[in-house]
Amino acid sequence: MTWADADVTRGDYRDHGEELIGLARQLADAFVEAQTPEDEEYAAGAIDDFLSDHDDHAPDEALIALLDLPMTKLTWPLVDSVESTLAKRGAPAVRPLLEAIGGHVYGRGGQTSERARETLRAMPEADVARGLIAVLSGSASDELKMAALKELVRVGAPAVPALEDALQDPASRLWAEDALGDIRAARAEAGE
Repeated sequence: MTWADADVTRGDYRDHGEELIGLARQLADAFVEAQTPEDEEYAAGAIDDFLSDHDDHAPDEALIALLDLPMTKLTWPLVDSVESTLAKRGAPAVRPLLEAIGGHVYGRGGQTSERARETLRAMPEADVARGLIAVLSGSASDELKMAALKELVRVGAPAVPALEDALQDPASRLWAEDALGDIRAARAEAGE
């Protein structure tokens, strides 16, 4: 079970990471449910304090919960900070971001998916490729592996060295072959 699978709505936390995810979710909800501009300012201040205190060690899922904030003058710098922090985490943050893109984590149909996509695309392509290969060789669902394959094809040529290395791993071999074939086909179609 991952942190994203935990039942944090009741306040039952297995560890500090789950607690931070629950707190981030509550803070995002507090901003959305604010009744007055003063309440919004208070909630935004609490989110800023959370990020100042925990952004370096909060689980990716906690930060991703904050990507669902509505974009306002108060939240823009907060969302920007979250995206920047996640992008700096590199390959380890790829799977949670990919899950968010697919709508598999906390969200109310808001901006989480698109902001997770923006964050993934702001990362160095080599980090993205390594993180996506880890998804292919790990215990992810076929749906998530298919999403990783599509992202690898989008990354294109910079993903080829990592994919060639992944051919040596029996767990990711077929996925890597598919991705390499799709990249070659896309390059041929583009006349490269």
